[in-house]
Amino acid sequence: MHIRTYQPSDKPAILEISRRTWGGYDQLPYELDELLANPNSYLYIIEYKGRIVAFANLNVIDGGKTAWLEHMRVHFRYRKRGFAWIMTQHLLAEADELKVDRVRLSTAIDNEATRKIATKIGMREFFLMKLFWKGNYRGIRWKDHAVPIKACKPVEAYDFLNTNSNLITNGVVVYYWHAFDLTKALFASLSNQFRFWKTEETGHGGALAFGYSQIFHDAPMWVSTIYALDVPSFYSALSHQLQVAKEEQAEGVLCFHSPTFQAGGEIPGLKRGTFASSLVLFEKRRPFLSLQK
Repeated sequence: MHIRTYQPSDKPAILEISRRTWGGYDQLPYELDELLANPNSYLYIIEYKGRIVAFANLNVIDGGKTAWLEHMRVHFRYRKRGFAWIMTQHLLAEADELKVDRVRLSTAIDNEATRKIATKIGMREFFLMKLFWKGNYRGIRWKDHAVPIKACKPVEAYDFLNTNSNLITNGVVVYYWHAFDLTKALFASLSNQFRFWKTEETGHGGALAFGYSQIFHDAPMWVSTIYALDVPSFYSALSHQLQVAKEEQAEGVLCFHSPTFQAGGEIPGLKRGTFASSLVLFEKRRPFLSLQK
């Protein structure tokens, strides 16, 4: 067995492993080129008997403070042989070499395999965000305009979350399965891809929504995050995001939102055919290599 860094000739094998992951719905093939172009990503390969059997990526974010563990994949014929555990130990060793302050990963709350590994390496659950995914959403007639919402600038979005710090846990912002430290630089970096909205001052607590169009299996999907202080603001922001998705001609909607509220099981049209779950963020600070046996 041999662990090494990615080489361009590895791409076909990576794509083949991905094709057999998540029932053929793995999103990685559509994000691989972007990942490989990122100078802060470190993609590692496990070779076993001359064959690529596993890979994973270490993405350094938050200005070098955080190492993000992501895209762990094991060939379907080689699962349950300990390769994911071996790769995880390697990633932690590399994170230690990079002198980051912490390692993090996120997963769906019902992903028992990833949660087991996270617990085994001493990670703690940092926080939860609810999420739902809806494919056939265009027939939803429900609308809620109780709290007006309008477009805002990235700096206004930052100011909203910075002022209402109770909305986020330990200053961490979530979008599309990722979590970043809340900084002005983060929102400035999102400005070319994301759109931002904030509820108007009406006496309600308020809400912030931001989102972008993401290609998911060759079709556009609207991905959004909603942080809300009260129920009316949340539902108005959610209604607006569904409308934006239609305007963007998205084929589906993926929404992350504050855990206080309900969406998938409450809104007419979202009660059926909607995948609802929670994103759980795990974190481990130094020392990284004090692993359980």
